[in-house]
Amino acid sequence: MPFSRLDPGMAAPVDWSPHREVVLEERNQSWPDLPGNQVFLDLVIDGKAEQTMRLVFALFLDEVPLAAANFHALCVHRFDGLGEAGKPLCYRRSPIKRIVKGQYIEGGDITGNGGDSIYGRNGFEDEPLGLKMMHNGPGLLTMSNEGPDSNTSNFMVTLAACPELDGSHVIIGRLLSGSAHLPTLENLPGDAQDRPLRRVSIVDCGAVAGWQRLPLPLPDATDKPATLDGLGSQAEAKRDAVAQAVAEAQRGSAAKRPADGGDGDGAKRAAPKTGGMMALPAGLDDDDDDDDDDD
Repeated sequence: MPFSRLDPGMAAPVDWSPHREVVLEERNQSWPDLPGNQVFLDLVIDGKAEQTMRLVFALFLDEVPLAAANFHALCVHRFDGLGEAGKPLCYRRSPIKRIVKGQYIEGGDITGNGGDSIYGRNGFEDEPLGLKMMHNGPGLLTMSNEGPDSNTSNFMVTLAACPELDGSHVIIGRLLSGSAHLPTLENLPGDAQDRPLRRVSIVDCGAVAGWQRLPLPLPDATDKPATLDGLGSQAEAKRDAVAQAVAEAQRGSAAKRPADGGDGDGAKRAAPKTGGMMALPAGLDDDDDDDDDDD
């Protein structure tokens, strides 16, 4: 189905019933129709377009296909027509409805009455891997819900570590750019229910071409809270560890090699082969060097 926009005045109800099966089949085929896993939201305060704040996210499409594909579809207005709730299935013109200082910003209510999704307004299921991920730092894109298996269009972006969300909210991506805008949003005045006193809305949204494979915030992969500034150094640190491990392995191999003629049985030692791959110690791999090969 083409990714396009339709004048809401000409919209007709969308047949949302097959979307779940369509998304899972696309995931099995490695998303053949998507130009990438990146999307953007353009936010403005009080309608001041000259002060647009763009947030760009990389979505975990392979890990949480239902939730991530739903968010992607609502950013690009993939499905023309109206959703089950009778509103266009797109984030454009929807508000940021809550800003909880030190925790998260919340938006995505595209109906003004609880939200909708490409799978229907009653909510779709929590995906297990998304629940295993940890809200361990700022810039994590996670689903807002009303309880188990109640995901729709509503989402949150963390402003700091939010362990209280762990296990109950599905993480679907990370902020790639726009982190400088988070303090601006966090510092807006709000009421007792954390609703911003100034109108914050999504004036535009869409896709960004290209694939970005970012670290998953899993408990076995992160020993301390992640920071936006620290994400870029993780791959470099791991490459340094791999290089050090290889060097130590080479030194150890050289130390154990007997002197020439010291075999005692006159057998000749085979010359080492060149150009081969050396096995790495257990627990280390060099996958990070090949991240770009997935693009």
